[in-house]
Amino acid sequence: MKKKIFILLIATIISYGQNIKAVYVSTSIKSMGEDDGKSSEIKPRTFTYSYSNKKSIYTMVSIQKSSIDTSFIEHDGIKFPTYNEVIVPSSDITYKDLKNNLLLKEYTIQNKNFSAKDKLTDYQWIITDEKAVINGYNCTKATTTKDIFPVSAWFCDEIPINDGPVEFWGLPGLILKVDLGGYSVITLDRIKITKENLPVNEPENKSKQESLDNFYNSIDSHLSSTSIFSTLK
Repeated sequence: MKKKIFILLIATIISYGQNIKAVYVSTSIKSMGEDDGKSSEIKPRTFTYSYSNKKSIYTMVSIQKSSIDTSFIEHDGIKFPTYNEVIVPSSDITYKDLKNNLLLKEYTIQNKNFSAKDKLTDYQWIITDEKAVINGYNCTKATTTKDIFPVSAWFCDEIPINDGPVEFWGLPGLILKVDLGGYSVITLDRIKITKENLPVNEPENKSKQESLDNFYNSIDSHLSSTSIFSTLK
């Protein structure tokens, strides 16, 4: 009887210990399709992350309607800055249910809503021997691809949760940093591991749900039709 109580107590402690509140910052380094020699400066976006009971939600909190994309062109050896207004989303939410293999996304840009419902992406991670310290946590580097872009992720096995920001998951520890092919970087800003049982609810569905691929294609089509260029993924 004592042994059963002890096992139950340990299981309860582990369960409570895996509830997480965190903040990630997503920074764009350059725009998709940008030529060599050009640079861009797009303001970072801040996201909250909550995880409990094998469910997580990743929500944009920085409210910013537009950003200035600064590119440089060269003529006769002199660089001249050019400025383009980049429209950014007013809402960006990713919800994952690891137990039921479910991914939901809600995205709003220019007052137009886009929704996705799909299975979790089966990333083929390759774990390397490379190490790094991120926000005081010892991390290991893993690599994969998303579409045609190389992805590097740093995960911490001291936090045994196989999840991470945006759609990324599937490593033996929480993902603290993601480099999306040199185009953008998502980095943990702060984290709190709590015993509190956090509410992680599905986001409100605001439009017709599509597969993940169709979701991104719909956003790309909308932005192309309005002559807006933005880094989406």
